[in-house]
Amino acid sequence: MASWHRQQDTVPYETAELIVSGIIPIVLIVIGTIGNFTCIAILLNKQNREVSTNIYLMFLCLMDTISLYQWNLNHVFYTMSNGKQKVFGRSIILCKLGQFFGFYTLHTSAMFLTFVQLDRAFLLRSRWYKAKIAHPRVALIICAIILLTLFVLNGFLFGLGFEYSTYNNSTGIEEIRVACYYSKDSKLDNFFRVQYTWIHLVVMYIVPFSVIIICTLLIVKKIIIKQTFTNVQLATSAQRNRRISIMLLLMCFTYIITTLPNRLCFSVFEKQLVGHDYTDTVFLATNTLMYTRNSLNAFFLYLSVNCFRRDVRRLLLICSRKLTGQPIPQENNANEHVGRMKTFHEPLKTVLNTMPIKATTQL
Repeated sequence: MASWHRQQDTVPYETAELIVSGIIPIVLIVIGTIGNFTCIAILLNKQNREVSTNIYLMFLCLMDTISLYQWNLNHVFYTMSNGKQKVFGRSIILCKLGQFFGFYTLHTSAMFLTFVQLDRAFLLRSRWYKAKIAHPRVALIICAIILLTLFVLNGFLFGLGFEYSTYNNSTGIEEIRVACYYSKDSKLDNFFRVQYTWIHLVVMYIVPFSVIIICTLLIVKKIIIKQTFTNVQLATSAQRNRRISIMLLLMCFTYIITTLPNRLCFSVFEKQLVGHDYTDTVFLATNTLMYTRNSLNAFFLYLSVNCFRRDVRRLLLICSRKLTGQPIPQENNANEHVGRMKTFHEPLKTVLNTMPIKATTQL
């Protein structure tokens, strides 16, 4: 992992760092928290949670929300206090929790986004997958496996971090400080800096990028290319599925665009960037950019899914009615679900066999 420590820079760069690591992260945390919890509340609806894709979306929104309060919040405290306060440096417990959840939430978020795209692609391409795998119970099992596997993979991070004492010459007091992302065990420290770098690269980038590109090609071939339908219901369903698929594609490409600069800076161009006045600004900007996607889930759903917009308006109406004590109107939307893959079959043509009526003569 890249060894980078913030330092005091000249005024122009300090001003830029205040914006990219102090103001913007607060905006992302507020927007992301409200938006992601709104998505979870809507997707938890009994009708919506019957769709396997929505199960992955719920876990994605949950982990994205938690991730916004990791390095983002730590940088906010450091920037606003002019380097005097850190969230994870206050105690050894906070240090270990910050080390673990910082990476764990990023990895789980990447995997859930990957499975969202994977699930949508297989729903469109495989009838067997739709009949056997695309069920809420199976999706919950897969989510549990992802959470448990990545917990085991990142669990060693709890072993990093230790306390050490320093003597303050100005006060004459011995102070206890916390060193995060370091270990007194040289083997563990080397594993984190060498082998774990590749693990992070595979889980966070190589696997998601590869799956997303493959699924994108499958979805484009099936949905994006225009098709001719003779039935109005089929055409409407295809248009709706096309909007949802485009929304998921945008989410995935946003993930690639926002996370790739961070990995390039910390892995490829680290040596070229370290040691300059703009070092902190560049690293902080790519870090903030990486977390931007985590706060945009509600934005993509609201723009692309009509049912989600309807549910958001209804949720706002319910909240306002509860605050004012007014009765809550009841709506019946049993036939519309967020993310539902509607399938219609061509109606059977009815053939009317008409027998000629023989004229009879009355005797």
